[in-house]
Amino acid sequence: MRRIATVITCLFVVCSLWSQTDMRCIQFQGAPLEGLVDSVRSQLQASDWTEWGHSDDGEDYYFRGKFYGIRAKLLVSVSPATKLLTSAYVTIGPYSTEQMLAKNKQYFLYQLQKHHGDFVQRDGAWVCMDDFSSIKLSVVDNDNGSKDIRVLYLPMVAYYKDALSMGLHGAVQEVVTENAVAEDQFMHFSVDGQIENPDLTNRRYNRYGYLVAAEMTEKEGHSVVSYAYDSNYRLVRRTLTNEQAGIVYVNDYTYNENNEIASQSQKVFKGDECVLTINMHNNYLTRDDQGNWTSNSLSLSYWEKGSQSQQTTVLQKRTLAYWEE
Repeated sequence: MRRIATVITCLFVVCSLWSQTDMRCIQFQGAPLEGLVDSVRSQLQASDWTEWGHSDDGEDYYFRGKFYGIRAKLLVSVSPATKLLTSAYVTIGPYSTEQMLAKNKQYFLYQLQKHHGDFVQRDGAWVCMDDFSSIKLSVVDNDNGSKDIRVLYLPMVAYYKDALSMGLHGAVQEVVTENAVAEDQFMHFSVDGQIENPDLTNRRYNRYGYLVAAEMTEKEGHSVVSYAYDSNYRLVRRTLTNEQAGIVYVNDYTYNENNEIASQSQKVFKGDECVLTINMHNNYLTRDDQGNWTSNSLSLSYWEKGSQSQQTTVLQKRTLAYWEE
């Protein structure tokens, strides 16, 4: 088993992506509202929002534009440490009559429900929450007696999807796996969702926070890793290519009804010839409160050129630590 683990243990990263919209992030009128501030600013400007200023500390950026066709102001706040978006605040108004206020409030609520799902009334506001975002519509009083309509957008997941792409839920900080197969025994993630690994270089993330390109330095040359996803952004293929060594590793993944990895296979090619095949089937036994598995019965079959195939079952256990919300 040590030989099997050595062959197939490798970094699980995200390195190529289709162009569809990822619904696992907060949306703002159909566009992703997350990520690095410069990316957010350029996307807003492409949607005809005009930037007119920012705070001296660079934490707040101000825009004017149209919110579902009606002129509005937009405040985008970012983390000073990471320059990642933390919230967005839309203000429409002021309204001096209750009739126009009620009419536009119902209009915005209709548009928001059409794009995000049902809103529920809570503490005088209308709120919609899912695993990835929180949106709140409220009415606020101004000092002069008028009122504004405000819509607050809050991302609920880390921007970088390294952990999410591994099937992990919640703000995962550390994963320690006993009898790790097809993954590292120890994995650490930043609070922003990035896997911490100095061997992974030249990273490039797309607008949704998925790693679309990276390199790994190895004993013989370096490898380029690429990933393919289905329309639901589930990983379906991982390919690692080392041209200097003439070796290609191909991992394929299937999923169960809970969108967990049901099985995976790995094939190793030397030139055009397949020299190794490994098939793995997961049987998750226990999970923690976040829905991440903590024990798994892994059925494994292994074939290498020149040898007879082998079959075995591996009991895996995991311990997970989370960043505080």
